[in-house]
Amino acid sequence: MTDMNHSASGDADQQRPGRRATRAFVERAALMLRAENVRKTFTLHGQGGIGIEALAGVSLEVERGECVVLVGPSGAGKSTLLRCLYGNYLASGGSIAIRDDNAPLQHLEITGAEPHDVLRLRRNVVGYVSQFLRVIPRVATRDLVAAPLVARGVAEDEALARAETLLARLNVPQRLWSLAPATFSGGEQQRVNIARGLIAQHRVLLLDEPTASLDAENRAVVSSLIVEARERGAAIVGVFHDEDTRERVATRRLPLEAPQALLGEAA
Repeated sequence: MTDMNHSASGDADQQRPGRRATRAFVERAALMLRAENVRKTFTLHGQGGIGIEALAGVSLEVERGECVVLVGPSGAGKSTLLRCLYGNYLASGGSIAIRDDNAPLQHLEITGAEPHDVLRLRRNVVGYVSQFLRVIPRVATRDLVAAPLVARGVAEDEALARAETLLARLNVPQRLWSLAPATFSGGEQQRVNIARGLIAQHRVLLLDEPTASLDAENRAVVSSLIVEARERGAAIVGVFHDEDTRERVATRRLPLEAPQALLGEAA
């Protein structure tokens, strides 16, 4: 919980993550995402309560027009960090805040936020693309891609037209647009997933291996779309499996190291 009580000590004031985040978002108009000392531990209840430390204190700030690429070995917590930033995982410690101009303090603290506030932030501010498409049975590909725009109040005809444009650019054959993607190939499903994640032009984008199952031609298309989003002013944090894509999209890199594997029996 963010502590908003006044303190007689300015130094103590500055030690509170909530106050530091508020100051950062007020003073820096370009700041979109701020994470401080984020930790995540998974408890294996079926193995005596052993705790596995997935993140051991990661901090980053991302401004408009930046693409921060997470790098590090398998097990370093790259995907875990993205899921904490999106709110799929509840961080075990630390602070995660994302700019929300509709909030009283100009940002939303993800940890402890009400579910409806997180959903609103996802609808209006934060987009997420994972490696896998969650297929919705019997929903046509075109409608699936257009849905994030419709949810934000865009007219259905316009949303569908924009979906078709993006699907064409991502080389999804037109004959597939009216079909549900459950039977598509892995690469086709991934391109549908990318189209759905990018169509709303969110101001914050979290990308978890979006090109992992794509050939070189389609990786190049996706890289171009990511660069265009960055140049529009999106703040991007991503994980990419190939060096060519990292080199093309990154403005800087954040190295992560695998933390201590086991923490002992949970309290």
